[in-house]
Amino acid sequence: MKKKKLVSLVLAGALAASTMLTGCGTDSADSGSGESASQNEQSGETQEAGKEKGEKITITYWHIFPEGDGFKPVHDELIKRFNESQDEIYVEDLGISFFDFLSKMDTAIPAGTGPDVAFMDLSESLRRAEAGVLVDLNPYIERDNFDMGQFYDWTEEIGTYNDHWYGIPFSGGGRFLVYNKDMFKEADLDPEQPPKTLDELAEYADKLTKIGEDGSIEVLGFHPTLGNVSFRDYVLNRGSVFFEEDSTPVINSQANLEALQWYVDMTNKYGAKQVQSLQAASSTTGIDPFLAGYVAMEVNVVDFYKKLSESDINYGVALLPGLTEGENVTQGGSFDLEIYDHGDQAKADAAWEFVKFMTGIESQQYWASENKWPSMNQAAMDSCTEFNEDPVWQVILESLRQSKATKFEPTAPNWWGLLYPELEAAQLEQKTPEEALNDAQKAIETAIENNAMLGN
Repeated sequence: MKKKKLVSLVLAGALAASTMLTGCGTDSADSGSGESASQNEQSGETQEAGKEKGEKITITYWHIFPEGDGFKPVHDELIKRFNESQDEIYVEDLGISFFDFLSKMDTAIPAGTGPDVAFMDLSESLRRAEAGVLVDLNPYIERDNFDMGQFYDWTEEIGTYNDHWYGIPFSGGGRFLVYNKDMFKEADLDPEQPPKTLDELAEYADKLTKIGEDGSIEVLGFHPTLGNVSFRDYVLNRGSVFFEEDSTPVINSQANLEALQWYVDMTNKYGAKQVQSLQAASSTTGIDPFLAGYVAMEVNVVDFYKKLSESDINYGVALLPGLTEGENVTQGGSFDLEIYDHGDQAKADAAWEFVKFMTGIESQQYWASENKWPSMNQAAMDSCTEFNEDPVWQVILESLRQSKATKFEPTAPNWWGLLYPELEAAQLEQKTPEEALNDAQKAIETAIENNAMLGN
């Protein structure tokens, strides 16, 4: 499953013959005009439509795009397109707030009241596969010659359980550096030359930081915790890991210690209280610190492109700076579509047809183009002229190719929850970075031992 770099002539021909004429969207569809299945249901039309069109298999689909979500119109359009593309299957969807979604799923799955298909985290699909609640997709993949080689390499590393797929990658991505070009000009920095190394990042941060007469920070050049980023990104960016291939924890490795020391130094460079005040202001307004003008540079997820494009900021994007120039690894992540095993073969078969449609090249190009949220279908991304000509998309595509993922560790599923408090203790200077990582290492080793004793 390593055939990621080339799109076959068959796929290229299919793309050329498709209706996707405007960039990679479809000129015949208005993403905001269609009603989703859930909207039809609210108007009382779902059951009647099913009767008029004959008997259909109805499958339920839960996702994280409720009313008011910026990504919902495009998502609704894709569901509408599937429902109208054939007469045998009807998708009834339910959008749930991202912050409530997992708790609702955790309640519904054991009770047997969950959906047939759900929009989930690919990296944790093996947890659900191990629990036996997901449909093994390999038989479908093999039967239909569905090419898993069209997805980014690293999705296979986090998305398979015993070499079997239990979810198909949908959307996600890594992270990139966003910066304010006007602030660069004011600081006598070339707005077309963003920092390429961590040393340059620190230098630029100093030049971009503005301190008021009263000593308060008016603009922060850079801060490692602002945006959408975590300590994991900076560890992977240095080529380090938290676990070896055999799942042995190496939390307190020398490389991780160096990463944490840098993280703490950058965190407290201008004073923790000053940064906290900026974070509080951003939380109050509900606006990202970069978009609010509080910081000149920040690391964010690549789907932040949508918000950037809707702002009036003169922005630039770049790969996450590394220890040395050219090393730009970032943490990759992916949402996927998973089919839940309710013992109904007909519904499982119908759900697979829906998943194929949603993760296919045309649907994924439409999703990425309209939402500015990358698809995990590399064939879809690499074969789209729009993505390859847009300078922001070029950075996004390069970040996706260089992404690495942190795998789910079944021997210590809560390892990040044990590490995070230690990171905070180091940032608050309650512990040295070495003490913090040593304590985290011990806590995670103990958790692994306890889980083994319990048979987990």
